[in-house]
Amino acid sequence: MESTNPYQSPAADVSALPNHGYDESNPFSSKGRFGRMSYLAWGMLLALPLWIVSAIIGVKAGLSGAGTPPTIQPVFVIMEILYIFPMIMFAIRRLHDFDASGWWALLLIVPFVNALLGLVLLFRSGSEGSNRFGHPRLTRGWEKVMGSIGIGFLILAVIGIIAAIAIPAYTAAHAIH
Repeated sequence: MESTNPYQSPAADVSALPNHGYDESNPFSSKGRFGRMSYLAWGMLLALPLWIVSAIIGVKAGLSGAGTPPTIQPVFVIMEILYIFPMIMFAIRRLHDFDASGWWALLLIVPFVNALLGLVLLFRSGSEGSNRFGHPRLTRGWEKVMGSIGIGFLILAVIGIIAAIAIPAYTAAHAIH
């Protein structure tokens, strides 16, 4: 009679299980695909330190009344460089998601065209199933949450831009002379 311990860990080899047709590559690689929510989530995660440092410097400059010191400008340049390269990788992966070449990401350096490409990256849906760039990437739960927060920030930014244009125009049109 064989006795088994019910608390013993399973002995199955799970390292050889298939990935069930999902891309599990490194997010910072240009290979593979990114869905819309993954693209937004990783962009938000990458932008967060940049926003925090900018806010701290802005508050310090505002409190001192002296403005932003010129010695801090190289810090911003370094932070932007550290931000731009991963964002290009994310854009390439996002382009791969709807079966487009990653070379289209070069349009990000063209003024005004980059805004249009950004809208395409945000709104175009990915290919169903596998395409020439591989299997679709499984969007993790935290990516869905961060992506939703990113959508909220985008909506607030659009409302802020509209308000920044409309309020001065409204007050100028209704000013008492």
